[in-house]
Amino acid sequence: MSNQPRYVPLGGGIDLQTPTRQLPPGACLYAINYECPVSGGYRRIEGYMEVAEDVPGEGPILGVVTFHDDIYAIRKDVGTDTATLYRLNAGVWTTVAAVHNGRHEFVEGNVYATESGNALYGVGGGLPFEIKSDGTFTEFGTAMPGAKFIALHKNHLALGFEPGSVQFSGIGDPSSWDAATGGAGEIGVGETLTGLLLGRGGTLHVLCRDSIKTIYGDSTANFELRVTVPNSGAKPYSAQNFINPQFIAEQGFSGLESTDQFGDFRPFQPGAKVEPIFRDAELANQVVCSMVSKDRGQYRVLFDNGTGLYSSPTGITMVKFPDKMRVAHSGELQNGEEIILAGDDKGRVYRMDNEAYTFNGEPIEAFLSLAYNDLGNPTVRKRFRRAWWDIRSGTDAEISIQPDFDFGQAQSSRHLRQIVRFILGGGRWNVDDWDDLRWSVPILAQRPVDITGSGTAVNFSIYSNAPSAPFEVLGYDIVFEQRRLRRG
Repeated sequence: MSNQPRYVPLGGGIDLQTPTRQLPPGACLYAINYECPVSGGYRRIEGYMEVAEDVPGEGPILGVVTFHDDIYAIRKDVGTDTATLYRLNAGVWTTVAAVHNGRHEFVEGNVYATESGNALYGVGGGLPFEIKSDGTFTEFGTAMPGAKFIALHKNHLALGFEPGSVQFSGIGDPSSWDAATGGAGEIGVGETLTGLLLGRGGTLHVLCRDSIKTIYGDSTANFELRVTVPNSGAKPYSAQNFINPQFIAEQGFSGLESTDQFGDFRPFQPGAKVEPIFRDAELANQVVCSMVSKDRGQYRVLFDNGTGLYSSPTGITMVKFPDKMRVAHSGELQNGEEIILAGDDKGRVYRMDNEAYTFNGEPIEAFLSLAYNDLGNPTVRKRFRRAWWDIRSGTDAEISIQPDFDFGQAQSSRHLRQIVRFILGGGRWNVDDWDDLRWSVPILAQRPVDITGSGTAVNFSIYSNAPSAPFEVLGYDIVFEQRRLRRG
């Protein structure tokens, strides 16, 4: 029978739930250090680079944030039970103030109703504090110490206490914590608190270990707490606003999707395909931080062992870093540029993405194993000939591709990995940046790979380990011949 070509677009991310023989051919069995762009295909991730020398002190970074284009970090002081808040100034960490020795969370906003009132607020088991746009640091001595979570809601500063309490400052006055004269207040939630997150319609979600609750109302005078999700809670430090609030629950990715009716929410499970990952109790209980990339449309969560998951509307993939991150922050510079920061267990602060093509100098090792493809006829053996790969990149890159047949049980000898080299970077007139494209170079390259072999199905493993710019694998044309029916 004559050669038959077939094009296979890639995308969909990891799927650990669907039986292997039923996976869509564009999905993948494994994806390490790849991401799923919203436009489809798979893209090797960008890395991260240290923003400066190690933060003074000992132990892990306890908090990291950017505010008015300054980077702040917190680390424990050497030999004491105190910590220091530092600001990065011309590449040097300078002391701002002494703070409590604990994991810190931050929120930025304006409760003063004036243009200059924008400020940064932080809390980490001690007293909450404020940093104004001029760098002034103020600790709120009349507030109750011990809060671990923080939010700005209806012009109140909200503090979340792990035993199950949410306290509010006076309206428009984050330094006022007197209920009788200043309008402050408190709501008991009756459960272990794991986070605070703003929701749609002017609501505040109170994330608990075993449920999700929501605060409605305009001020402490009429705040009302209602149960939103009664039987599923959120892991600490996993909640982010990504289109709708998302977090990690007992069974993995979860979140809240607003309905047309104000204040009415329902649980949904966007990450069902990777739920088996969270059945490992050790991994599921080691969520350490999370972040959002608006530029890439991603919600990211990192684990204690250096691994993590990147989730986008088109799929979920896994990452593996050589450094163990402990805290993270997603923010924006004054010019609107996205900035994502992470602090590790050795006292270093990194900026993620931002054309960082290595893991702080180490090559990014990436591996992708695609789903097996039976080309719509699982009972017929095929003679595979060649695959033409659609690959897009902005620089020199080198990847190796290896085919496999019949779910690893084929009688054919195993193929050697084939190196594919390409130099891409062609752009579109008046669309791409002048300095970022190469003339006389194609926008998209097709590279042939010999896959001679027989079987009912074929899959491909793709590997790279080089300090190059990210590349995208978009799909492949496969040439094959139909042979005989499979025999018993």
